[in-house]
Amino acid sequence: MATMKTRMAAALKGEVRADELEAYRRAGGLVYAELEQLEMAADQLPSRRLCTWNAFVLQSIGEHLLDADYAADPSTAGYVPPVTARQVGACFAQVEGWVSRARQSAGNPAYQVDKELRLPADLPEWAEANPCPLPHLNGMLAAARAIRQHAEVALGGFEERAEMWHRESLQRLRQLAAEAATAADYAEGLLHTDPGARMHEAIEQRLQRALELFYHLGQLIAMPTLIASYTGVRQAPASYTGVRQAPASYTGVRQAAPPAQVPKVNPAGFDPWCLTDPQKRHVWQADPRARQAIKEMWDYDPDPAATLRIQAEIDAALRGGAIAFATNGSGQPYGSYYCCPFGAIYLVRMPVVIAGQRLRAMQQFAYEVSAEDVPRGGRFKRELIVATFYPTDEVDYCDPDGLHGG
Repeated sequence: MATMKTRMAAALKGEVRADELEAYRRAGGLVYAELEQLEMAADQLPSRRLCTWNAFVLQSIGEHLLDADYAADPSTAGYVPPVTARQVGACFAQVEGWVSRARQSAGNPAYQVDKELRLPADLPEWAEANPCPLPHLNGMLAAARAIRQHAEVALGGFEERAEMWHRESLQRLRQLAAEAATAADYAEGLLHTDPGARMHEAIEQRLQRALELFYHLGQLIAMPTLIASYTGVRQAPASYTGVRQAPASYTGVRQAAPPAQVPKVNPAGFDPWCLTDPQKRHVWQADPRARQAIKEMWDYDPDPAATLRIQAEIDAALRGGAIAFATNGSGQPYGSYYCCPFGAIYLVRMPVVIAGQRLRAMQQFAYEVSAEDVPRGGRFKRELIVATFYPTDEVDYCDPDGLHGG
């Protein structure tokens, strides 16, 4: 438990507790057992190799970011800057999903992860800070070194077993490895100059690129069938600055287009349950409090067309295969989001833009619509909740009149 002195020092620096991140670090440590089992396995299933690699890279980035920050200032160990907390959380959040898929592949050799997700998968969105803290950069560099070492070993193994018809593929992999190594080496050289704050962005960009390239490299080595169609790291336009949104023209990202006609709320035949998880809709329709909550939500909605337009984009992405209903390790649906209108929880299968928000593969999200704060002068809420979801017995009817608590 952190001492009062540690908490005060962290507060002065604007750092946040890392307790939950450390819990995820411990839980994600199982990826190293998966790596060891994979090395001993007689079978070399591409899906298993790829998923294990992705879990390892994500776990490694998170661990090195935490350790570098603790080492830079032991007086605030257990606390990290917000940018580090966001980045570590984003990485650790995906480890479980990749480990689950690796184990599914081990248990079912017919399982093909490339049929479920667009590959190679990208790393989670990079958290932003200006300037990026120096310990954060050192953590990225340490992660790049560790991941590079494993990537080079994997590439050497590929070279040993590559047949003549793999010659072009091997050359492409060597080229990719050289590009990643150059970005990492250049960043390391800049870091050794004791850079000022103005240089941090240049270093950060190169380390981000190196990590993205090594992440892709490992996936291509694991699943060589991806090499022929590989076009490199997908990057946003130079004007892209946010971590949540990107223009619809963002390279490599599909725009989820709603249908030309959005249903009206008032005409006969309108389904007020159209935002609710179709897998659990019958459950909520049988709940009197849920029925009242849905009615009040629509009564308070100042722009129902805007609400429906976002759902239409979600439905279009679902039909197009860019997203799917999220499932647990056993293949069972997660179920509904706990807040009214009790929407489905989705898994992003390939990059897509919904409601102006850029989503990456392996992210989970739900659509929350709420009038709860409107009577108190607040805004009507329409937003995508991007998070890692877990089972709960809690229910929030988001009642604007405060009559139907959760």
